[in-house]
Amino acid sequence: MAWFKKVANGNGSRICAAMLGSLLATITLTIGITMLWPFGDTTEKVFAGGVFFFVIWAALFYWAILSASGSRAWLKVLGVFLPMLLIDVYLLRF
Repeated sequence: MAWFKKVANGNGSRICAAMLGSLLATITLTIGITMLWPFGDTTEKVFAGGVFFFVIWAALFYWAILSASGSRAWLKVLGVFLPMLLIDVYLLRF
């Protein structure tokens, strides 16, 4: 169990959370923005979601990479990812 704690709190875990986790969280946020965007037709909604993609990804990436440990980085990324995933599933269902 000690080796898992060491790996989860290491720099590799923090970097993985910043790269992979922030990408997945950004994708879910972009889908949510696209579906909730109140203006225009479908094409304009897709462009609106795409415009925010890089800004959201960069913010989440730096937020995770500047964490004190890998587990905190994962908690931050999952704290954004999971609620937005639930919203996306709800919006895509109806």
